[in-house]
Amino acid sequence: MCNTIRMELYKMFRMQAFWVITLITILMVAVSASFLVSDIEENTTSEVTLVDGPSSSQADEESDDATTLQFGINESSEGMDANNLQVLQVFMAHLSSGMFALFNVIFLIIFVTADQKNGYIKNIGCQVKRRYRLIVAKWVAAAVYVLVFDAIMLATQVVALVATQGYLHWGSAQTYLPCIGIQMLLQYAFLVACMTLTMVIRSRALGMTAGVCLSMGMASLLCMLIDVASRRFLHIENLQLENYLITTKINLIVPGVAGTQIRNAVILAVCYLAVMTVLSIINVEKRDLA
Repeated sequence: MCNTIRMELYKMFRMQAFWVITLITILMVAVSASFLVSDIEENTTSEVTLVDGPSSSQADEESDDATTLQFGINESSEGMDANNLQVLQVFMAHLSSGMFALFNVIFLIIFVTADQKNGYIKNIGCQVKRRYRLIVAKWVAAAVYVLVFDAIMLATQVVALVATQGYLHWGSAQTYLPCIGIQMLLQYAFLVACMTLTMVIRSRALGMTAGVCLSMGMASLLCMLIDVASRRFLHIENLQLENYLITTKINLIVPGVAGTQIRNAVILAVCYLAVMTVLSIINVEKRDLA
């Protein structure tokens, strides 16, 4: 098992895609840090305009519509002080925005589908006594990748904030680190789900398309359409499928969130990991590797 994990890690970190995607993300984090203060000031001005506008109800309605129809990478600067930016707070905003998930899912799908072209899965699959070890090794490698990737991005953000702002404030570790840990767990569960989907359908193109769309919020739109159709045609009230999405839970994890929200998020992540692991093991056990 340990040898298989070492082989997966060696294969992962020597891939050209890992370095290319990491460098692109580093550049985006650095650029985001340089525009962060102006974004915070712009959002503050917009909030003041909404409060002083002619109709508060109309402003609320427009705000709700904007929130509902937002897709893509949306980094919230709510609660940030332009004069006192905190590293952990900004890092948490990056995690919840979907930017890290987007680049991670692209690389990990390339990683899990690389075996189909180089014959590695057939060679190693015929040698191991229990094929489920292949899945465990990939999951461990993916977990290490997420930790390394996020650590690199955190270091990049520290350098970028010092370079652009001239100071370094970490923020309260007791406040932000638990939220960051849960967000990383949810992010890992989401990545495992996308990897499993790609392995089952055995198509890099379809897996990549699905993973990118899901990381950019397309699943929320689909859930909303299903909820509306269920209420209209099946007369099912209070159906909110969006509450069972990993991406939704990531956005809900903020400092001061209720304990029940944290517990539900952890349970959801564990359920995703368990179900996807079982599906992946069944897939690799029944796969013809001859």
